[in-house]
Amino acid sequence: MATVSVFPARRYDRGMSITPSADLFPSLAELSEESRRLVAGSVKTIACAGGTPLVARGDLVTGAYLVEKGALRVYYVSAEGREGTLYWVEPGQSCILALNCMFSRLAYPAWVESEGETEVSIVPGDVYRRLFAAEPAIQSFTFEVLSGRLFELMALIEETASQGLEARVAAFLIRRAKGGTTVAVTQEQIARHLATSREVVSRVLRGLVARRLVATTQGRIDLLAPKALRALVE
Repeated sequence: MATVSVFPARRYDRGMSITPSADLFPSLAELSEESRRLVAGSVKTIACAGGTPLVARGDLVTGAYLVEKGALRVYYVSAEGREGTLYWVEPGQSCILALNCMFSRLAYPAWVESEGETEVSIVPGDVYRRLFAAEPAIQSFTFEVLSGRLFELMALIEETASQGLEARVAAFLIRRAKGGTTVAVTQEQIARHLATSREVVSRVLRGLVARRLVATTQGRIDLLAPKALRALVE
């Protein structure tokens, strides 16, 4: 039976009723005074360590999750028991699957865990639905989240269906580097993100290292030739 919860167990709740950061969520600054008071009086902040399981498939979510620190990793589990990442929810973003389930009152279709020290402001579902009905800024924010996630999920489907694992590893590293040249990640974590085995990822990385596209150290991968990695993806 599905459970009803804001976040399931194994997290600690600071119990704070505060307004989420307007720097991260500028739409909140556009709310009416009444709506700002409603948000301030109802929002709770959840803080948890990295790797904390937060939502399981079948849970009934009860709010909109606004990430203020760290990230939420949304993933699926294949029939073979392998995990594959659908997307990350990072600071200034919200989880579109949670929003959809909140509006439609459906069970959550995936799993969620925290990445790094994470803080999430949670707007109760009834409050968010009231804001959505009355505030154009919340309507715009919701549709922006929807359109952005749809684009990401379509890109993921295309990668999975048409690219070999080397290109998928390269795409993962480029995406997680966020314009930089270093990704703090282990081979086991990459395998979990891409729904494959650590041995396969290790073999792919050895090939990239041999071609001097990346350099690997324990828990870190340096991108030595980002343009060449992008060429693999393209």
